Amino acid sequence: MINLVLNRKFNYRNILLTDGDTRQNVGYRRPNGDACFVRWLGFISREDAKALPGAYPVRLIDISRVGVQGAVHTQWQDVDSDHYVYGCLTKDGAYAIYNLDIVLIGPQKRESPHRDSV
Repeated sequence: MINLVLNRKFNYRNILLTDGDTRQNVGYRRPNGDACFVRWLGFISREDAKALPGAYPVRLIDISRVGVQGAVHTQWQDVDSDHYVYGCLTKDGAYAIYNLDIVLIGPQKRESPHRDSV
């Protein structure tokens, strides 16, 4: 099991997203700016995400912190409000992509006719 975690803000609550808990939902930003919520699937490596048929990259929203769980405590890193966690959307839900660590991306500048590659 991966020891990465995300903290998702929902109203005034903090929801911990872990790799083994797929009972939660996570939001992503569509190219037109709308927010959609799907089932949280956990974490996936960049290489494995590229191999998923029909999957495409998304920006996971409402993530306030990313962390690494240790034996005693979790080491957190705050995510700026204009940054997103890089995600992978599938027909079953969404993953957060990691590449040695969780991948963060900057603000979306404007809609482009071309999608980023995973």
